[in-house]
Amino acid sequence: MTHTLDRIGLSENHSGEEIVILCMVHYKHKEEKSEEIQEIARTVLKYKPNNFIGFPLSIPEEYLLPMAAQAGIVTAVFTDMSSITSLVRELREKALGISVVLSGLFSDVRKICDETGLTEHTTHYTAGVFGKTDELPDHLTLEITTQCGHALVSSHYVSNIVKKIRKGMLTSEEGAELLAKPCVCGIVNKKRTAEILAKMAQL
Repeated sequence: MTHTLDRIGLSENHSGEEIVILCMVHYKHKEEKSEEIQEIARTVLKYKPNNFIGFPLSIPEEYLLPMAAQAGIVTAVFTDMSSITSLVRELREKALGISVVLSGLFSDVRKICDETGLTEHTTHYTAGVFGKTDELPDHLTLEITTQCGHALVSSHYVSNIVKKIRKGMLTSEEGAELLAKPCVCGIVNKKRTAEILAKMAQL
């Protein structure tokens, strides 16, 4: 899940603030693993993620399980350690034979692994951003736009939402809902985005 590696703004001071989970079936096995990936989707939804693949498109919950089977993928964002740890523990017990990937602070992922009896076997790092970095948007804007690894959350859209919040046309929570919509993977953390928008609106 390398497209989650360039997120910025996470801090060791806010443990569990943002953990992304990805479960994926190889395309050659989608048909034979259809029931298992739907069970994973059902289990992830049980723990009430902050965001989930399909949420940004307002897909009704009854269609999310068939969609998971069709796509062979489930992605979601969690904002508390307790829920994600319980989820990983339950997925481990179910042993559905599908890869589970966590993305977040190393300390958070290691804590989850320790508490669920798992051992990390692969670690991905990002080398950072190179080039004309002075032309990038400001740090707070990047904290929002880098949450979508496919770059579908525009900095111009962030600026527009902040203006509307300042004018009282939107709350920061409503703004976060709108900014999460272009990220069809459902991996924008709406809770953190609302907090960032509230800060930006005060500047």
